[in-house]
Amino acid sequence: MRHLLIALFSLSSFGTSAASSYIEGNIQFNSTYLYESKTTAKMEAGHTFDTDTTVRFKIEDIPIGQTPHSHHHHHNNVYYGHSARAPLTTLGIEQKFQMSKNFWLGAGYEHLMQLGETMQYRPLFKIGYDFDEGVSLSHRTRVEAYAQHDRFGYKPDIDYRFDNKIAYQLKSHPIKLHYNNVIHIGGAYSPYYNYRDNAMDHEFRLTLTKYAFQPYFEYKSQGHFRTPYYPRGTANSAFVVGGSYHF
Repeated sequence: MRHLLIALFSLSSFGTSAASSYIEGNIQFNSTYLYESKTTAKMEAGHTFDTDTTVRFKIEDIPIGQTPHSHHHHHNNVYYGHSARAPLTTLGIEQKFQMSKNFWLGAGYEHLMQLGETMQYRPLFKIGYDFDEGVSLSHRTRVEAYAQHDRFGYKPDIDYRFDNKIAYQLKSHPIKLHYNNVIHIGGAYSPYYNYRDNAMDHEFRLTLTKYAFQPYFEYKSQGHFRTPYYPRGTANSAFVVGGSYHF
């Protein structure tokens, strides 16, 4: 990890954009207990340097709504050891390379933690093209390598996530629309349950971009994931209300 961060910072001298920061937060209303809560929250902050290097800090899956254990206060979850899954914390760094006026590449790393313990190592790669008409296309490939063994001493195989996004900034109104198609390819969970947890998500977002504070509204249709409560898989629909402040 240390060598990757050093390499990214050394390459960041090729950037040309101005520095900026942001703070973001949202609340997500889920139709299922995919995140072990019917209502979850996320908080994120980041800074982009003049060199096009971005560092960010994120806390997500914060349970603030009903959980499967809401009526069983003394229940001990055999999978996680507590009544609700703890929030996830991510430390990330990305380097953007502006190859031409519209075409760009990016590389980075995310370190996923829970309760202070490393859960996944997540190197990533990005590619994108921004058209002059306000349309932008981008792709991200993220590798999710597990750092922890389960209670049987088995470490799950590597997962992969592919994000394919198209966005459009309206010319006549301060509104930005985007659609993100997310493909999850999961490795084998364990030698006892040798399935691959593959799924596809569809994310639709509308953002108001007139001011420094930019509220957004999002709908997510998430594919069938296996959880301790839905071993055969469950689909989740979610409405997200949030906003980001740029300064």
